Amino acid sequence: MPIFSKKFSYKSAPPRNRRVLESDCPRIHEKLEEFRNIQLHLDEGGYTFANGAWTEGMTKESATSSRGTASNEQQLREKVTKLTEENNLLKIKIDILVDLLTENTN
Repeated sequence: MPIFSKKFSYKSAPPRNRRVLESDCPRIHEKLEEFRNIQLHLDEGGYTFANGAWTEGMTKESATSSRGTASNEQQLREKVTKLTEENNLLKIKIDILVDLLTENTN
């Protein structure tokens, strides 16, 4: 009995079935114009993506007077200043807590 003999015979793989060609798949015909002009409607304004750039456009909802948008801008500025002050206060609190923690671990 030889030392290096084959104990098992390997089966050959069955032949593959015919591959599915692209011509067998149905073609999807979409109107690409719907995807080239994207409109985004936000709270007070709308934007349109056309020709690779975002442009600000007036929508039905955002057709307000310039006085209304000025007061809205003022409210947003006040909100931003309030949030920055709150953010600064929280940063100070975190610094104090980190200092207390380092003192406690030493």
